[in-house]
Amino acid sequence: MKSVIVVGLQWGDEGKGKIIDALAPGFDYVVRSNGGNNAGHTVVVDGIKYPLSLVPSGVLQGKKLLIAQGVVITPNVLLDEIAMLTGRGIVIHLTIDPRCHIVMPYHQLLDAANEQWKGKLATGSLHLGIGYCYEDRNNRHGIRMEDLIRPNVLAEKVRLFFPLKKAMIEKAYGMKTNMNVDEMIKTYSAYGKRLAIYVDDVARLVGKDIDRRAFLFEQAHGTMLDPVFGTYPYTVAPPTIASSVFSSVGIPSRELPVLGVVKAYTTRVGNGPLPTEIQGNIGDQIRAEGAEFGTVSKRPRRVGWLDLPQLKFAVRVNGCTALALTKLDVLDSLSSLDACTYYSYKGTRLREFPSEMNTLPQCKPVYKRLRGWCKDIGNIKTFTALPAEAKSYIQFIESELEVPIRYISYGAERGALLCR
Repeated sequence: MKSVIVVGLQWGDEGKGKIIDALAPGFDYVVRSNGGNNAGHTVVVDGIKYPLSLVPSGVLQGKKLLIAQGVVITPNVLLDEIAMLTGRGIVIHLTIDPRCHIVMPYHQLLDAANEQWKGKLATGSLHLGIGYCYEDRNNRHGIRMEDLIRPNVLAEKVRLFFPLKKAMIEKAYGMKTNMNVDEMIKTYSAYGKRLAIYVDDVARLVGKDIDRRAFLFEQAHGTMLDPVFGTYPYTVAPPTIASSVFSSVGIPSRELPVLGVVKAYTTRVGNGPLPTEIQGNIGDQIRAEGAEFGTVSKRPRRVGWLDLPQLKFAVRVNGCTALALTKLDVLDSLSSLDACTYYSYKGTRLREFPSEMNTLPQCKPVYKRLRGWCKDIGNIKTFTALPAEAKSYIQFIESELEVPIRYISYGAERGALLCR
């Protein structure tokens, strides 16, 4: 079977974790290629929830798991996740690239301090330090996994970088900190000792086997959080579009199928544009039915109707060859559904999301109303058994996006998935 890239087409939280878990048996490896522990997945098997933030979602299928250099790692979070999984009897076959950068305590403090300084312009960061770790990587002030597992190198680098970070937090932002450099080195050296057994060259492994084995590449976050092509500046630090997999993993580009995951409606966490946002009771109802609360943050997600101009852009920029539609069941109780078919902008129709964010406030979504199905689809096993209105909704999305919907998820459980 050919390798596949799985990418979210909205603002994250599309259900990629479930899709990857369901598809994993057909692949040899599952590769996490970007992001940090701010990108959570929840996989449900036999009623048991497995909240994941760093371990690739194929873990529950016994797959070989790879964390590529594009991922930044908070060591205690990863170790806690490993302990949670092994404590539930899950065997983990994990390899971490030595080039992965490490999130340090001062990254988290800088994150919190900067968000406080921004005030109303804050992006809604979780204060996990992910963006500041990527910033240090780009500024060549970073600590990598290869440093973490070498106590002498770790100590040298922390002592070099720590005074600057402390001064920034205390003098630039006016935030007091009780960080102790010796305790930090001691704690992180212990993390490195425990993680050393997982470290190997992921780029070499994938490059060697890409023509012989099937890899399932897991992109964290969503297209509209990409730092260039997303709703900047309300975005994340690492690239999130499908083509960035190649540089994030460290392999030459090649033509691979791209499976775009799209929720049957729209959500986002934090601040920033959400053109089709629903205010009032219907939005609250969808949020409650869909359990739309962040895996990591626990914050309520903002809810909107399906945004087809946004999705057309996401399909194009990712080169999607197929789609997975998730959380269709959340809409079961609605008698009607709205879907944005274009934006009205200065008397013209925009069929695709604008490239200039300054124009977005002037773009007014124009909706098409479709009939709901008002039936519980939780026990449906085939596409033909779906209510006619649900099939019409799916076919309408396919027609608008001009990409086939191959998978339809209608519940949290692994088995609640139709394949067409």
